[in-house]
Amino acid sequence: MPYPRAHWYILALFPLAGLAFWPQYLSQFATASAEYHAHGITASLWLLLLAAQSWTVHHDRRVLHRRLGMASLLLFPLFFAGGAGIFLGMADRFANAVSPFYTMYASRLAWLDIVGVGAFAWFYFEALRSRRKVHLHSRYMLGTLTPLIAPILGRLMPILPPLSISGPQDFWKLGIGFQLANLFVAALFFTLALRSGKHGRPFHLAAALTLLSALLYQTVGGMDWWKAFYAGLAPLPSAPFIMAAGVAGILVAYAGWIAGKRDLIPPRPEALPA
Repeated sequence: MPYPRAHWYILALFPLAGLAFWPQYLSQFATASAEYHAHGITASLWLLLLAAQSWTVHHDRRVLHRRLGMASLLLFPLFFAGGAGIFLGMADRFANAVSPFYTMYASRLAWLDIVGVGAFAWFYFEALRSRRKVHLHSRYMLGTLTPLIAPILGRLMPILPPLSISGPQDFWKLGIGFQLANLFVAALFFTLALRSGKHGRPFHLAAALTLLSALLYQTVGGMDWWKAFYAGLAPLPSAPFIMAAGVAGILVAYAGWIAGKRDLIPPRPEALPA
């Protein structure tokens, strides 16, 4: 089985996430909005699921591994719905200029979310479709970390002295930190891809999508037409949007599960080459 220590690396993300999201979320936990809680809980559960999946398969707990895999079919749509809430909530804070941070970065960070959620859906679909192919399945599941690692590292970059923040006048440094995090994550996935040999496609794709999100962040995210469009999403009611995202998550999970079943069906004798 590949990556026998993957669960330890995944669990190591928790203290990093705690530090990264302390200022904007954890330090204000009691008064934080529902969308923050939904996203924080579902993202944390997904990390725990990945860690548990890695541990169970490497400790010969295959029955539990399969049960957790079934549980992912429920958790995935919830994560999708939680992400939609964050996307709209950030649009509202951008449109209403809640803080200089959102004014400067919300429209750009939205592209990290758009590409990241799309990548998350694709990797999960492929993981389900290839669930009987150990090397591909494990790498596609790890690929679902694509939208989770960079936001953590980007918010930790101010601990580096050149990027330290002493007030709103230093917020411009955050953009450098976000992009450094994207480059680091892309380099990490490219390295994993090279070490994976013929099974490296999931990690190549993860690296490429990370670079695409960084490019869109830097270009389209700062364009006036996009800012106007994104601000225009603020008045939309969040409930239908969140429900639609949840339904989309159900459809992705169902499609991946069915595609994986089709791959298990052997060809009919008359379809075999002579």
